[in-house]
Amino acid sequence: MRGLPLDSNARPSWALSRILRLFPVVLLLAAGFLLTSRSEFFAERVSSRDFFKLPVTCPAQSPAISPLLPFAPVDADYPSTAAVRLSGAIRVRTETFDASSSNGSDPSYDKFGDFEGYLRKTYPTMFHFFLQVRGAVDTINSFKSLKLEHIASHGLLFTWQGSDASLSPIILMAHQDTVPVPENTVERWTHPPFEGHFDENGWIWGRGGGDCKNLLIGELSAVDELLRIGFKPQRTVLLSFGFDEEGGRVRSASHLSAHVESIYGKDSVLFIIDEGEGIKEDYFGRTFITPALGEKGSANIEVTVAVPGGHSSVPPVHTGIGILSELVTTIENHPFYPKLSTKNPFSAYAQCLAEHSDIDPALKKALSHERTWDKAAAMMAAKNAGDGARLMTTQAVDIIHGGVKVNALPEQATAIVNHRISVDSSVKEIQQRYLELLNPVAHRFNLTVVDFDSDVPETATRYLKLSTPYGSEASPVSPYSGSAWDIFSGTARHLWGEDAIIAPLLMNGGTDTRAFQNLSRAIYRFEPLRSTDKYDIHTVNERIHIDGHLNTIRWVFALIQNADAFRE
Repeated sequence: MRGLPLDSNARPSWALSRILRLFPVVLLLAAGFLLTSRSEFFAERVSSRDFFKLPVTCPAQSPAISPLLPFAPVDADYPSTAAVRLSGAIRVRTETFDASSSNGSDPSYDKFGDFEGYLRKTYPTMFHFFLQVRGAVDTINSFKSLKLEHIASHGLLFTWQGSDASLSPIILMAHQDTVPVPENTVERWTHPPFEGHFDENGWIWGRGGGDCKNLLIGELSAVDELLRIGFKPQRTVLLSFGFDEEGGRVRSASHLSAHVESIYGKDSVLFIIDEGEGIKEDYFGRTFITPALGEKGSANIEVTVAVPGGHSSVPPVHTGIGILSELVTTIENHPFYPKLSTKNPFSAYAQCLAEHSDIDPALKKALSHERTWDKAAAMMAAKNAGDGARLMTTQAVDIIHGGVKVNALPEQATAIVNHRISVDSSVKEIQQRYLELLNPVAHRFNLTVVDFDSDVPETATRYLKLSTPYGSEASPVSPYSGSAWDIFSGTARHLWGEDAIIAPLLMNGGTDTRAFQNLSRAIYRFEPLRSTDKYDIHTVNERIHIDGHLNTIRWVFALIQNADAFRE
């Protein structure tokens, strides 16, 4: 039976009408719930799954490598002997200054001759083998001999010739000089800064004890002990000691590096060791061995404002100093932000923390996926200022000057900003940033902007001049895999145990290794010192504990042997 004809004017009931209107909304809400649940579900799965598939991971941990010959000095009171050697080195003042002569033979550097004299007196057995060379290099027929060359007058290059010339040499570095002790701080020291006091608690006090005479004396003491027991290297060992790492203009490390390269060639060295990072003991429940595989760049940006002068009784609203203050404020109001990246070895260090320690679960989760690395970087920077600096380019307004008289308007005012440049950035990028930040401010004060590559126009009376008196890029990053890495990390774990984790790090400061980059890709900036082994580096009451110094000797003693036993 056919139905009745429908009334075209009929309407659905009120309830049905509401349901029909709400139905699409319900569908959308349901879909959203399902998608959200599904995405959260998969997000958890991706985070867990991808933790081990990140572009940067913690390096595989090399097994400990024990040297053939154990460290067993016959001197029953060897710790005291070692302390006396380091104390004596501290007593020889070897300060360098930024304004020092660029000529290494200048009389102001004669103190390094005194320091060499101390080394000769301290290591008579070792120096008995030395063939001193000044100028032409004599032929050495016996691999028992050590050769000492003077580079740029006071740079010391020791060569312990190996018996197998086919083996790549290794280089152990340190520097002879120290930062100065300001005269107005001497009275604040617990013990005089150049007394080398060795106290009853095992602390050796004095300038240079921690930076870097501990390493220099440690390396010589290790070689001295190897000589004593009759060790004969097959692989050549070079010890390179510059004398103006902390300042001065000789650039002795560059001269030393060039001399080594002239003998062995580029990329000829198995690995290079110099001062750097150390041991983090009981750090989130583990011991971490943290060699620095690279170091940040450095650039000084000079910001100069020049305006017409006049009598201060009729001043403008903003003097040159006032305008400079505005520019400095603009710079400081735009800091750099921390970030993890594949270029920065600190990222591998962060993954080691996530994988091998009891860090904050929220941080561990943020580290588990690259998309949340920015969050992880911010968390790490907030917890530790040193880590934050390793994660970004830093800026510090260190010098500012302007004006010459209280009743004369300043015609010129200058600020110098020091940047430590991230491995992700460059000097050029920093310069471009300055132009972008300061151009609007300069325009507001009617200043002509004279950029980094331009000279000030002769007709300019109001200008902002930007310049870079000094700039160096971040160093290349050394690999954390391969033969050199295995020797280094295996020796370190021999000393600190296989429960210790080798975690690559980045140095905020700089070292002499910057001049040695042509010689090896494997440059490890490291001293086997715990944070509790040395205090107050570069300031009042610098000191190092004898336990840390002894560990330095033991480590170098083992490293030379393990490198000697390795075959490429």
